[in-house]
Amino acid sequence: MPDTVVGVLVAVAVVLPGFVIAELSVVGRARAARSDLELVLRALFYALLLHLVASPFTKMLVDEIGSLSNWQWHLVPLIAYTGVVLVAAPVAIGLGLGAYLRKAERRAARPGTLYEVLGARDAGDAWDVLFQQLFHGAWVIVQLKDGQYLGGEYGEGSAVGQTPSPHDLFLRELWHVEAGEPDPRLVGPYEPRRGIYIAADEVRSVRVFPSPEDALQSEAR
Repeated sequence: MPDTVVGVLVAVAVVLPGFVIAELSVVGRARAARSDLELVLRALFYALLLHLVASPFTKMLVDEIGSLSNWQWHLVPLIAYTGVVLVAAPVAIGLGLGAYLRKAERRAARPGTLYEVLGARDAGDAWDVLFQQLFHGAWVIVQLKDGQYLGGEYGEGSAVGQTPSPHDLFLRELWHVEAGEPDPRLVGPYEPRRGIYIAADEVRSVRVFPSPEDALQSEAR
């Protein structure tokens, strides 16, 4: 029985840090749906890298404890190792990796080989790429499938659905849109100020403008 418990604890210590890294690395990012096998393999990959880096500390701990029957006399180094290598390091690596991948996805240039090696080939479609690059905000005009136009500010307080979620959209500030030729243009905000939610299955197209002036002048161009 003790050997079984030890085996389970060792398996958890080997796999769990990689799972934490894998899950934190996709926070706030578009991602394709993953099978259980893909998730396990990705977690094992991250766990392997972590344990390779931590191998000198692992060896020191094993040498100090010696036999497993003596583990209760080495609680302080065991707790320190667990807290640093199995908890703090995976959280820090996962958050840092997620920040790097989000930054890479927001660039106009295609991400490099390192981006793919670190497991980011699960980025979504053109919708995801577009809104990943609009993290500083923008002004948009959305054409619905019934031909109606809605527009406004996509910025702080707005939200967008990313893969694998439906591609819906919430604009924090709704503006009037004039359907002109060759392009529609923003006229001015609704009063009182309000936002609007647009369901994914209602969207036909999205026009993006870096500033309200560009959207207001779109008709003239």
